[in-house]
Amino acid sequence: MRRLTQHVGLATGVKIANSWLLTDKQGRRFLVDTGYFTDRPALRAHLWLAGVRGKGDLTAVLLTHRHSDHAANAAWLREKFDCPVACHAEDAPFLRLERRPKKMAVGKAPLYQDWLNLFEDAYPARTQVDETYEDGRWKWGFRVVPAPGHTEGSVMLVHEPTRTLFSGDNILAGVPPLRFIEHLSLAAPGFSQDTDLCNGHVLRFLRDLPRVDTLCSGHGPIVREKTGEKLKALLETCECRWPHLAEPAGR
Repeated sequence: MRRLTQHVGLATGVKIANSWLLTDKQGRRFLVDTGYFTDRPALRAHLWLAGVRGKGDLTAVLLTHRHSDHAANAAWLREKFDCPVACHAEDAPFLRLERRPKKMAVGKAPLYQDWLNLFEDAYPARTQVDETYEDGRWKWGFRVVPAPGHTEGSVMLVHEPTRTLFSGDNILAGVPPLRFIEHLSLAAPGFSQDTDLCNGHVLRFLRDLPRVDTLCSGHGPIVREKTGEKLKALLETCECRWPHLAEPAGR
């Protein structure tokens, strides 16, 4: 686990999506998103090196959404570390196999996105869900920001004590799977169910942005320098391009 700040580490061997390890001042440890099935050996090695080795070492697995590049290892982590898995209530039925997700879009995006979408359709993530998020202030210092539209229950998580924003795929810091080029953008249409819905929620959040020192997104590098300024600049760019998306709307 590559330590990037005092509180946040990144499993660099997990290649497609980012898997973040947050350690709070009480010593609790949270894994935000978990990578693909194929990432499990790398994830296990990174956790071992970070001291997460047995039952009780991981406080919880927190999912920003149900897609398999973010949630596929949740069931394994739950069993190995005897820790709860949490996600938004709208994504929980799909992870529990109580509902089947709609097929991902194919033929409307670059070829590599089509392949990833076909993989998602064939191998959706499955896990028991122990807790579901409530919108607003939750527990352990997290605030839950709903951003439905990428998936039914996609969210962003603000860890208020460390002023860290885990944005999932709702705000991207780079182009998957690259981590060395920083480029902030909103949810990718090729992977989202309702991009306008998701982006509208994100822009309304950015208009009333709390203090954020660190951005940990689902894809791309960590953002630690002038983070608030960069998020405000993203808001301005997107409001100019899609002014209707930031208008008030119900969920």
